[in-house]
Amino acid sequence: MLFFLYGDDSYRSSEKLNQIKDKFIREVDSHGYNIVTLDDGITVENFTKEFSQAGFFVSKKLIIIKYLLKQNITKQLSEVVQEYIDKSYNDEGNIIIFYEDNLPHSIKQSLSGEKLKIWKKLTQSEFSIEFKKLPDQKVIEWIRNKFLENGKHIDKNLANKILSLVGNDLWLISSEIEKISNHSKSDSVVEDDITDIICASIDDNIFLLCEKLANKKTKEAIDLLGGQMELGINPYYLLTMIVRQYRILIQVRSAIDEKVSINNLPKYLSLHPFVIKKSIDLVNKYSFEELKNIYNKLLNLDRQMKSSKLKQETLLNLFFISI
Repeated sequence: MLFFLYGDDSYRSSEKLNQIKDKFIREVDSHGYNIVTLDDGITVENFTKEFSQAGFFVSKKLIIIKYLLKQNITKQLSEVVQEYIDKSYNDEGNIIIFYEDNLPHSIKQSLSGEKLKIWKKLTQSEFSIEFKKLPDQKVIEWIRNKFLENGKHIDKNLANKILSLVGNDLWLISSEIEKISNHSKSDSVVEDDITDIICASIDDNIFLLCEKLANKKTKEAIDLLGGQMELGINPYYLLTMIVRQYRILIQVRSAIDEKVSINNLPKYLSLHPFVIKKSIDLVNKYSFEELKNIYNKLLNLDRQMKSSKLKQETLLNLFFISI
């Protein structure tokens, strides 16, 4: 059986990946000995090896191939991969998952050559699933359901406020839901719970960190990052929030350059007035090109944090120094 999981919504695609892994452990291999992941430097040799070796104590293996379409693919590797994809369609044994954490066409370059051949093969699978970003109304519904899983109720207006403050990123929202659920004293979430948790974390921490970077106070930014690490905050979560902040700054800078009035920015950009207000002073410290350059560095940092052997905190510090 072959799965192809991809799309802009990496939260739900990752969730699906974990569901398949959990089912494999529950029904086939309770110790997880036969779960193999290839995600860095995939070659003909290591790819073929995992498919040719039998399972350990059980007949099936779960083979996960991650980010293949992001690496350089030789003609030989492409041919081997395509051959195994064809075999997997009729294979009742191993479970194969090809996983890309975003839609390949959104990497700012269209797929071509060997990558395109593999892409076409994968999307022909019966279990090829694209996880698109949920529209706002669906995100609000998702937020309410997540709170219910934590034993909390939240009305639509407050769920919408969370969406407005955090943005349409289920990783960020999920983390904030967990913190709000632990903070709330009653079964129903109230506005103060959201203000206490989200506004404090986004405005006072991430915004302050970006402000330090804008003012070239690199050491202070690194010290602030260290403080967040000591609080146990995940480095990749911090990166996601920094990316979101710079994405907002690019949007605001671009709109201002287009002569959109400040009063019209919330409606023009579909951003909460609170977010716009906090961003204006910071945006004036950058040109559009400077922000674009920083944002591209952040996207590169995202890839490095998923593949590099260096600590994620070290990579963040190096990024701070580079700008």
